[in-house]
Amino acid sequence: MVSDELTVKCLSDALKNNEFIFHYQPILSLRSGKIDGAEALIRWQRSNGELVSAGDFIPFAEETGFITEITKAMIPRFLADQKKIFETDNSIVSSLNISAKDLSDNTFLPTLFHLIHDSGVKHSKIKIELTESSVLSLSNTGLQQIAELKANNIGLAIDDFGTGYATFAQLRNLPFTALKIDFSITSNAMATPDGLTLLDHSVKLAHQLNMDSIAEGVENPDIIGYLMGIGCEHVQGYYISRPLALSSFIEFINEKHVWSTFLHGYIYKAMIDYIEWVRKVHSSLYMTSTNRIVPFEAEYAPTGKFLLEIIRSVDVDMYDELNTQYNRSYELAKMMLNAKSVDDQALIDKLLPDFFEKSGAVNTLLQQVYSRECQYGLLKGLSFQNSAYA
Repeated sequence: MVSDELTVKCLSDALKNNEFIFHYQPILSLRSGKIDGAEALIRWQRSNGELVSAGDFIPFAEETGFITEITKAMIPRFLADQKKIFETDNSIVSSLNISAKDLSDNTFLPTLFHLIHDSGVKHSKIKIELTESSVLSLSNTGLQQIAELKANNIGLAIDDFGTGYATFAQLRNLPFTALKIDFSITSNAMATPDGLTLLDHSVKLAHQLNMDSIAEGVENPDIIGYLMGIGCEHVQGYYISRPLALSSFIEFINEKHVWSTFLHGYIYKAMIDYIEWVRKVHSSLYMTSTNRIVPFEAEYAPTGKFLLEIIRSVDVDMYDELNTQYNRSYELAKMMLNAKSVDDQALIDKLLPDFFEKSGAVNTLLQQVYSRECQYGLLKGLSFQNSAYA
């Protein structure tokens, strides 16, 4: 169907005749190697058998405002699909795409919550996706509704990241939980060094904003291996599977595919986080301001949280030493920053050499853990299953 043939009446009739359906594209966790999510992608199954992709009618629906009717009408279908999916795998979190226009409607959220409640689907198993351009155009009402979704434990993803002009300042003030890197960035990453730099930056930005990073458009094992190496959490694309009709998606997850993964990317992020923390501690000691720009407590920092997740890559003695040196470096930092607050430069001078000795030991141990995990991965090999659905 060409866009010139579209009318609001065409869409309205299709809605009345239940011609809109969802196909589901699996999302792979690079931590577990298992499918733990899916994106619901709307399709128009016309009466003549033609399957029309979203790109051929959603822009027109957006332009005319009919998108809000489609979204509200399709929520019950989405929730009914989730109940069928959960019968096979109740760990799956499915994403529903909405538009900024939906969130400008004061009735949208009450309707959504009412339908979710009636369906019995848990809020935590639903994620709402908005494109980057939609996020940037949200009205005050839309922003309030986004905050309410987050408060009700519904996941929030920025879709097609890299196609708009969102700044760090804009993103950090929004309550989103995931950043979906647009396929144009992922698919072109291996072509040039600049492409890889852009991909690296996108994954790092998600990490800095405490968001889950999801790379769209993965089409070969090389890009998945690279994404794993920089600590990307999830991937989505034709190499894993094309979008599937509900019955085929349920069959796909019922086969319980497991992809081979390893953790060197997470260790890499831990190394970077710790180096950045040491730099901020050092900078804080020479700032005239008394504002604290670093966390005091080790368990609240990204590297501290990570220590609980790397046992597979270390032996007990190495883990114990890393944990000891890490926590000691935080204790020393806390003492020095407290000393700075009371102008006790003598104590800072006394503790600083020990701080750098301990932080250097942590860096060395993290490097050893990283090297070990890389070797483990090379020996095991990147064995991504290429299923019949891909």
